[in-house]
Amino acid sequence: MGYCRSTALTMIKASLGLTLLGVMALQNVTLAGDTAPAPAPAPLAGDSALTFVQDRHLGESLGWLGYQVASHTVTFATIVETVGRTKAQEIVQDELQSLQPQYQQEWDRNLAAAYAASFSPEELKALDAADPAPDVANTFRNKQRDVGADMKDRSSELLKVYVSTALDNALKKAKP
Repeated sequence: MGYCRSTALTMIKASLGLTLLGVMALQNVTLAGDTAPAPAPAPLAGDSALTFVQDRHLGESLGWLGYQVASHTVTFATIVETVGRTKAQEIVQDELQSLQPQYQQEWDRNLAAAYAASFSPEELKALDAADPAPDVANTFRNKQRDVGADMKDRSSELLKVYVSTALDNALKKAKP
């Protein structure tokens, strides 16, 4: 039994989002004091991988993931103490949303490069099919951990800068 196109795309987004969350947010993404060298900039990803990521809006997880990371920081707790949980959530989400366009293109390129490293252009086209073959869907599921780990290597620093900037801005807005 095959999947309809929207079900397949939902599966892709959900799988990627959970993989990125598991790899980045739950494996101690730190925002300050990290002395590890910054990863090299992402090479230009193949057109098919970037098209795959952009057409399916797979990089939209940046804002959500940014909030997940931000909400587990001392700075966020400080903002909550200052203005209350609901207002703190609103301020931080607003800052992340306003900054997201500055980081989205690089995030998408990094994600495309991670996909290009794990999938051939032909495999990406097969994933884009209205009803991907079961072997293609299985290959996709099996490679998500690799894509997530690659994305972590490529984008941890980008995520840190994005979240830190948003939290700094939010903290200034929360000050009485």
